[in-house]
Amino acid sequence: MAEHSLNPDEIEVEAEFYFIQDDGNPSLSSAQLQLTDVMTRRGYDILHQGQRVWEYMLQQRQPAPGYWWRLKRKLGLANEADRKAEQSIENLRGTRDNYPYRIKFRFIPTSWENGDEGYVVEVECIPAIRDKIDQLSGDFEDADPKSAVRTSKSELRDIATEVGFSILREPFTRAENHEPTLEQHLRKQLQEYKYGSYVTQFADDADEALRYSLIRPAICAYVHGIEWAIICYLAEMENRDLMEEEGYGRGEGFKGLISKIEETGQVKQTTSEALRQMNTERVWMAHHKEGEVSEIEVRRVKQRFSILLEELFL
Repeated sequence: MAEHSLNPDEIEVEAEFYFIQDDGNPSLSSAQLQLTDVMTRRGYDILHQGQRVWEYMLQQRQPAPGYWWRLKRKLGLANEADRKAEQSIENLRGTRDNYPYRIKFRFIPTSWENGDEGYVVEVECIPAIRDKIDQLSGDFEDADPKSAVRTSKSELRDIATEVGFSILREPFTRAENHEPTLEQHLRKQLQEYKYGSYVTQFADDADEALRYSLIRPAICAYVHGIEWAIICYLAEMENRDLMEEEGYGRGEGFKGLISKIEETGQVKQTTSEALRQMNTERVWMAHHKEGEVSEIEVRRVKQRFSILLEELFL
């Protein structure tokens, strides 16, 4: 196979959807059936079907087995597994490079602070070019990763709309997510603030841990970064030094910090609600070393951290 420079992190697209489950909304099984109906109409077949993990693969119409294949099977020289493997390769070969080829959905039971219950749906989308690089011979240097990403993002948004899922996090690539939390101008600004060095240190530590898939250290550092960002803002902009009043770790805790920053009117309601939601999610348990958390959830906390920094300091 020819050498190629495509990085999977640049072309594999992920997203987060969700749906509320109550008397007037779909159950898990009905949501999965609706998803399968939508995926079938869009040309996908079920590749894997579990209780909470469903995966689909794009299918091309295949001709019926020819005379020679039927003869080989009759003579015991071929079997159905061989035929399906050959069809899979031909199917992949005939799919446009930039088109979403395999899409996986993970259904995670979730409860929200307002009492609602339902499911977060973690989505992974692999465009055809990714599998072609792995399975087919050829030179893919001319492949356009940006086109594959755009097409995958559009497909995932359309699927969410058709199924009736709400979008919790817009489609993204890991390469996009590996961008540093702090841009240079914000980093320079924080260096001039009291406690700003704590914000930059935890942001950098978290980014480094996430890059190497060190999930628990990353989640802990992002949460500490959020706490110090609030402490820093209150000290610089509100002339209120919580360290002198309470001491870090001896005050009201994370919820108390959120309440204090809400009182300033500086953050949007959606931001404060998202931060409060962390106290009821697995991310908070993982932060306190009492539960597991996925990488996609860590990236969601990173996004909340970035939004908070923009609202506080930009």
